[in-house]
Amino acid sequence: MAVAVGHVEQLIEKIAPRFWAEDWDNVGLLVGTSSQKVEKILLTLDVTKEVVAEAVEKEAALIIAHHPIMFKPLKNLRMDNQSALLPLNLFRNGISFYAAHTNLDQSALAASAILARVLKLEQAEYLEVTAEENLVKIVTFVPEEHVEQVRQALSAEGVGSAITDGKHSENYIDCFYQTKGQGMFRALEGAEPTIGQIGELTRVEEIKLESIVVESSLARAVRALHKAHPYEEPAYDLIPLKNKGKKRGYGVIGYLPEPKPLAELWEQFLNTLKNNVDNTGSQIFPAVYDFSTVRLAGDLDRKIKKVAIANGSGSSFAQKAIFKGADLFITGDVDYHSVLESLEAGMAVAELGHFLSEIPMIQALYEYLRRDKTMQGVEILISSKNRVPWVNRG
Repeated sequence: MAVAVGHVEQLIEKIAPRFWAEDWDNVGLLVGTSSQKVEKILLTLDVTKEVVAEAVEKEAALIIAHHPIMFKPLKNLRMDNQSALLPLNLFRNGISFYAAHTNLDQSALAASAILARVLKLEQAEYLEVTAEENLVKIVTFVPEEHVEQVRQALSAEGVGSAITDGKHSENYIDCFYQTKGQGMFRALEGAEPTIGQIGELTRVEEIKLESIVVESSLARAVRALHKAHPYEEPAYDLIPLKNKGKKRGYGVIGYLPEPKPLAELWEQFLNTLKNNVDNTGSQIFPAVYDFSTVRLAGDLDRKIKKVAIANGSGSSFAQKAIFKGADLFITGDVDYHSVLESLEAGMAVAELGHFLSEIPMIQALYEYLRRDKTMQGVEILISSKNRVPWVNRG
């Protein structure tokens, strides 16, 4: 069954809100309309003319990509303007386009986090923290026979699920507290009360249901509350908290279970990536890729204990990795001088290439969308045309 593009937008922004993106970035729905119905979705890291042709061939009405196709406003829509060709082609074929870029890089689906799991990093934390979630306690009052439907609606929007920065927070969901009490109200002319009569003071045995939600999910939680609650005007409280919410940020830094020589560690890491299955049995990449263009700089005999990872362009994170004492910095691509500075500081550098360092994110996004029960009638595909652009002629 087809779903609206807007529904897919909401699912993605549930884990990677648009406001997380950097000011210079351009994320969200860039071509098309939120009301368009789609039965097939094509996921890709980059959008090229070959990827658009693939979407046309496979009749995918929505492309979701990591990299936006427009960073700056278009000054014209001329056919000889290279920047305009892709959006024009998408528009001509009735294909909507959605980008999740720096917001996705800071989400639970970030490729850095996936690669950190491949290495089994311990005591892992963000290489660069960008923000910390604000928490809000949400309290509502529900007739006892309706409390479960309201609780489930709130839970579906993330209320009471893995919201704090506690060590074991990720292991708990559906965390609510409820107490019994008696609510009362008097409905006036024009009201349509679910319970009670116009003009009479009505007393109802109700459940006080309370939990915590991150502020970025609050609007969706309140909408879900209104939709699930039997009253036309449900009572609820929103209480800002000083409790610490989850941090978000870029990259990962952590410790290997045991020190290993750089050469041995790098060989084992690449073998795992080539086999395309991590230690939990999960698929890392959408397909088998060529690893002949990856590069490594550093003393191959040196023991590696602390590893930093930043998917994509990692030059700006190299100094942070050095400052935090990393023995090895794994990234997508890094400039020559940053490599020299890293080696001078005693930190090895591994360059996977931009594509290989970020494509695990597309596989993770595919799994995330496929698991959602509202997407069961939608066919989700990953582009086979978007691959490593470099050719090894050595």
